[in-house]
Amino acid sequence: MKTGAQQILKAIPILMLLACRCCFGQTDTNLIATGDWSAVVRDGQIGPFLRGRLLVYDDQGISTHNHARIYLELQHVCATNIWYPPIEIYCFGTNLDLELEDGRGQPIPGFGSVVWGFVSAPCWVTLPIDATVRVRADDGPLGPSTKPNGLDIPNGFEDWIIPPNATNDYYLSATFTPSKDHPSPLNYHVWQGTLKLPAVKIPAKGPEGK
Repeated sequence: MKTGAQQILKAIPILMLLACRCCFGQTDTNLIATGDWSAVVRDGQIGPFLRGRLLVYDDQGISTHNHARIYLELQHVCATNIWYPPIEIYCFGTNLDLELEDGRGQPIPGFGSVVWGFVSAPCWVTLPIDATVRVRADDGPLGPSTKPNGLDIPNGFEDWIIPPNATNDYYLSATFTPSKDHPSPLNYHVWQGTLKLPAVKIPAKGPEGK
């Protein structure tokens, strides 16, 4: 007969697996579009090297406000035979300048809205060489106080709305320029540069909203 302790130990891996599956499902479902990697940008004469891309998710499944989730993926590229130490990147919402255009290259105007929630706090991202990290890039806690008629793309204290009957594709691009005015808490190199993130296509859903 199994003791109570043995039964608890047997249950722990199952609980851990379920927890992991919940975490993965929350960030890997409802993917709308994945952008191309940016050009590799070198910080200094010989490195280190960094590139990035945008990912867009539809948050409708877990949010009554139907916000889009915007992620910034960063990669410390191993581009030479030199093995660089980890780099640090200071991430804050104002470091990412988003732009939305239609299929003809015309900018889509944003609009001010009444928002609720808290502004995301700044954070340090530490990247070893040949490593990749994904960070939430939009102001997730902020959003309109009422459910929008369409997919809401938050952009600071402005929003873009893609209507459910849109027939024109939309293209979201960004420029990422992390702040260089903060010393590294771990005394690693603070990456300085600008990434031009290629536009990611947000496809139209058509007249039926499908």
